[in-house]
Amino acid sequence: MTGVRQAITIEDADINAALDRVAQAGGNTRALMAEIGAAMLFPVQRRFETETGPDGKAWPRHAPRTAKQRAQRKSKGNAPLTPKLLRDSTRLYQSITSEATEEAAAVGTNVVYAAIHQTGGTITHYPQSRKVRFRKVGGQLRFARKAHKRAFEKRVTYGTRTIVIPARPYLGFSEADRAEILRLVEAYFEDAGGEGAA
Repeated sequence: MTGVRQAITIEDADINAALDRVAQAGGNTRALMAEIGAAMLFPVQRRFETETGPDGKAWPRHAPRTAKQRAQRKSKGNAPLTPKLLRDSTRLYQSITSEATEEAAAVGTNVVYAAIHQTGGTITHYPQSRKVRFRKVGGQLRFARKAHKRAFEKRVTYGTRTIVIPARPYLGFSEADRAEILRLVEAYFEDAGGEGAA
């Protein structure tokens, strides 16, 4: 997970105590952390399907204007559009990975815009002026690609605009995630010979 990174550190006394028992019993903590990372990855991916946060709350829906614009588009590039939130290009979804060391497991992404979708925020577009390519279709102007033969350029000035992005958290622990991690740690503790330890 190189690149821009936002860290969410979750400290859980029960999990940390169980991990300490595994380490003291001589368990393979790197293998355990890799398994914990995989166990953490699945719920994050599942949240993109259910469109809910770690707390089980549904993500905010698209604003009416955004929903209408998306309904009018048939595809994005060669890929068909999905009505799913945070899945316009699937780049964010596909970038979610897990990694592990002997001491930690992490799930995250290196996509620059991932953090604002996790926490929400406001994006400000400052005033700018630039040339934009247009073409006429049925008496109306439409944006044109560079290769379009009958396109023409026109200077367009944009004022300051703000876009509010609601938080749609996908990273984090649910109680079920916590219970699964504890189960994995306890199983490793038993395999490391800790079951009979005093």
